[in-house]
Amino acid sequence: MSEKKTDSVIVSEQSANTLPSDSQDLKINNDSLKTIQKIDNDTDEIKNGQIIKVVDGEKLPLLIDEKFTDKNQKLVLKIRNYKKSSLKASILSQNNKMNIRFNQIKTPDGKFDGPFGRDLSYKIPKNGEVWLIIGKNLMAEGDIVGDFSVRIE
Repeated sequence: MSEKKTDSVIVSEQSANTLPSDSQDLKINNDSLKTIQKIDNDTDEIKNGQIIKVVDGEKLPLLIDEKFTDKNQKLVLKIRNYKKSSLKASILSQNNKMNIRFNQIKTPDGKFDGPFGRDLSYKIPKNGEVWLIIGKNLMAEGDIVGDFSVRIE
């Protein structure tokens, strides 16, 4: 007898787990992108408008290229084997009016936190799987459809 497991997303208030971020720290120049591994689309799964990507935390830093084709899409990045005490991530797009953000983070202890902006610096309480959920910012206007990249350190 097989049991079907489903993932759910819960919205919660932002906690004290966020680290103060220095915007200088999160700016990325083209030279630094050359040293970051890009992942392919073989790990994509699309379920109910969600693009689900699974990456290995041992292979960080990563630059992930993605595209939203629908205004209600979300990207769920599942980072397995995450062993660092903090995580930094940024959403990059050529279109400055693109209205997406880190909606939530799920830590290995099963807790959800968010919403955040386009830059995220977060303390991770223990080793395990971390999820980054990216989608539309409901508090702002702008395009949701288009190409973007996510850098994870």
